[in-house]
Amino acid sequence: MLELKRSSEEENDEIHQRLREYNRNFMRDFQDYNFHIEQDGAIVAGIVAGSTMDTLEVEFLFVEEAYRKLGLGSKLLEYVETEAARNGLKRILLNTYSFQAPGFYEKHGYERLLKIDPCFGKFQQFYYQKTL
Repeated sequence: MLELKRSSEEENDEIHQRLREYNRNFMRDFQDYNFHIEQDGAIVAGIVAGSTMDTLEVEFLFVEEAYRKLGLGSKLLEYVETEAARNGLKRILLNTYSFQAPGFYEKHGYERLLKIDPCFGKFQQFYYQKTL
């Protein structure tokens, strides 16, 4: 019997992986660009991104609150940009919300493509690209 159920984190990961496997039938040259920074064995910052053909898409960039303003986000983003360019990628796409860090991406040379205002409640959503 088919059942509709709420997904756990592990099930979300499986769904995501299965979609990526399906997409590989249509999109070539897929590669992960996932990196993190640890202190004393604990992850304090990380970036999750993946490339398809000549484009890198950043899914998540996170820095633990106690480690913000130390340049860790910049270090991760710049590292991924360098790796992407070295591998022949031409652009990076990402989105963020007004309560996150749109100014951070603008400071790093990202061009705003779209602003949804409001996206939900009083918050806006921004889509960016950067040509490598």
